[in-house]
Amino acid sequence: MKSFLLAAVLLFTATAYGQIPEPGFENWSASGPFMAPNGWAVSPGVVKSPDAYAGSWALQCKVDTFTNPFTSTLDTIAGTAYTGAMLMSPPAPGSLYGGFAFIGVLDSFVGYYKFQGAPGDSTVIMAYTSHWDAATSTRQIVQQATFSTGQASATYQRFSVPFSAMTSVGGMDTAFVQVMAANPQRPLHMGTSVWVDAIEFRLLPDAVNDVQPATFNVYPNPFSGNIIIAGGNVKKAGLLNMMGRVVAETTTNTLDAAGVPPGMYFARIEAADGTVTVKQLVKQ
Repeated sequence: MKSFLLAAVLLFTATAYGQIPEPGFENWSASGPFMAPNGWAVSPGVVKSPDAYAGSWALQCKVDTFTNPFTSTLDTIAGTAYTGAMLMSPPAPGSLYGGFAFIGVLDSFVGYYKFQGAPGDSTVIMAYTSHWDAATSTRQIVQQATFSTGQASATYQRFSVPFSAMTSVGGMDTAFVQVMAANPQRPLHMGTSVWVDAIEFRLLPDAVNDVQPATFNVYPNPFSGNIIIAGGNVKKAGLLNMMGRVVAETTTNTLDAAGVPPGMYFARIEAADGTVTVKQLVKQ
């Protein structure tokens, strides 16, 4: 019975439904009055850029001006691209909604970017998964990852940010990605721009087989109490359940997991140099 349960859990965790639409930004089509990557919607200030990290095209979001259709005034906007749609009429014009179907437990959000901007400007690249609660008719965020920087870069740099659990509710059914040229809560400056390319979600099973060499080993596995982390100095380690929620954590080489219930887990271990190792574990 235990072996059957373990096999079923492994099958579930290794399978994810849905991925980011057009993550390399190669194919674009008309979206209202603008051109947008397939599966995305955009605001003014978003263009198809030949300055790509890989392939022929990248996403460029920039601070730009446009004539506001609701007020007929010339406004400044932080160009925004998003996997969903924007409400263009009252009662909440400019509100984002939608996303894409997704089922899976996420480890991290990665990709490549370039940024130029005035002092104080910062770009925001974010993703989250959510769950529709039919009982309350509300959508709850399950996991979220946000990357923001104001550091100018003339060449593409890699970003990698972990997903954090925002609620104990599982059963995520939708994911959403958004790229903003600048933080709209701060003063906007013409010329600020971000280029983004080759973005992806890293699932926990994928992270186990990441291209970076594993620097840590964990034992015993299966475990019943403490987990020993061998192979180097630990900056931070966490034990994640199947919903991606951290249920135990440490900054030493011993992770106290005696209090977690039996089942499948992932140990996510970060070294001082930022290298991350992810291991699958089973609690007896």
